[in-house]
Amino acid sequence: MLLLALALFAAPSNPHALVDSAIAAMQRTQSLRDVRSIRLTGIQHDYLLGNAERAEGPWRVQYTTFSELRDASSGAMRRTDQTLTGASKSPDRVTVLTDSVVAARVGGREVGGSLGAFEDVIDRIDGSPERALFLAAASKALTSGAPVKRFGVTFDVVSFPWRNGRMNVELNHSTHLPEVVEIVRRYPDNFRWNVFGDVTMRVDYVDWTVTPSGAYWPMQAKISFNGQPLRDVTLSSVALEASVASADSFVVSDSARVQFAANSKLNFSRFGFGARGQPTELLPGIVRVPDQWAMTLVKQPDGVVIFESHISGHYLREVIAEAGRRWPGAPVKALVMSSDPWAHLGGFREAVGMKIPIYANAGSVPFLTSMAKGGPAPRFIPVAGKTVIGSGDNVIELYPVGGPYAERMLMAYFPGHKLLYGADLVFRSRGPDGTPLKTFIETPLVDLRAAVAREKLDVETLFCVQNYPTFKWSEFVARLSS
Repeated sequence: MLLLALALFAAPSNPHALVDSAIAAMQRTQSLRDVRSIRLTGIQHDYLLGNAERAEGPWRVQYTTFSELRDASSGAMRRTDQTLTGASKSPDRVTVLTDSVVAARVGGREVGGSLGAFEDVIDRIDGSPERALFLAAASKALTSGAPVKRFGVTFDVVSFPWRNGRMNVELNHSTHLPEVVEIVRRYPDNFRWNVFGDVTMRVDYVDWTVTPSGAYWPMQAKISFNGQPLRDVTLSSVALEASVASADSFVVSDSARVQFAANSKLNFSRFGFGARGQPTELLPGIVRVPDQWAMTLVKQPDGVVIFESHISGHYLREVIAEAGRRWPGAPVKALVMSSDPWAHLGGFREAVGMKIPIYANAGSVPFLTSMAKGGPAPRFIPVAGKTVIGSGDNVIELYPVGGPYAERMLMAYFPGHKLLYGADLVFRSRGPDGTPLKTFIETPLVDLRAAVAREKLDVETLFCVQNYPTFKWSEFVARLSS
């Protein structure tokens, strides 16, 4: 009898029957197929994954309040949100998703979004509980898997191909409600996520509540990225309406569509060498590549050193090809990674696969090692103090920066030129309209300035990973913002 019970538990059920039961359970007294528009209001906090002092977190958090209108049939969305900063709120930001375009409007100015933003928004829409069920019901490739057990509760599992991966839905075996929607796929156009390959984006729906229309709806959603918390959403109101939302709510201007198309050509999976400018020689043998972020080539007697591994593996190979054109026969002898935020790791796996020696802050090595699992062992040179690369006019001295902001960053000094590479620690201040000012953001610069003083470096000129020109060091430190 025990073996029979186990066999029954493991046996897949009819997947379409499971989905039909879930739809019936969720809609109760209101037909979800009659819903034409959905209105939601609530509050949300986002964990800014990959953007912290350490690549493993803990993560900074951003809070927003929002109202959202969705077209239940097409999946079009209009969302108005405000970022909460201390005691104040930001101006309204309106995001519109319609057909295959996403755009945003702030202060009356509409701009086209990017493919990365589109992929994030489409996950949120198609991963909502009712839409996930309808997508499953419509799929001719819907399958069911063995039930899973969590928290002492059994869940039936259905799965189907979705976009460039799969969507899995876990249905409570007792209530039939869709308590989990899991999307497993790649995000090649997201500059923080693409380096991870296949990503598991999981939504746990909780606090199921009967809405005024009679249907069940989850009032909270907890979203995770490969097991890391990504965002939490708490709803304050849900309205499932039979009336069709005005088409004007989802209009995107022609100019925003053109901008979206242009941004799509420059997205990370498509970003080509020189898309934002051709390489320039700062000094003999020191070349900057000014694209999304600047990379640097340094020629030494025995080879070429590359600063950073941004954007993608394909892009890193293009940078290496540029080095080969400038200095035929010179090998790539090293890669310097001055920091480890996710946005700067696009070419890291490619560099590991090419067996390039990698200089990195000693504190970053455990995380970077975990990123390289499944491939060849990385050839790290951990930097915990002054570390010299090469010889000649372009000899490089690496130093850990340290401090609360730059805890795991490196700076590079060229003593022969009194030139400092300030990594990702140089940012222009911006005015209320976003215009760059002549001053610089002080928080990261406090760490950089302290490190230069600690190491007693004689700096005359500064450059960095941002696409700025070189600065005189004396002018630079005199222009700190308050």
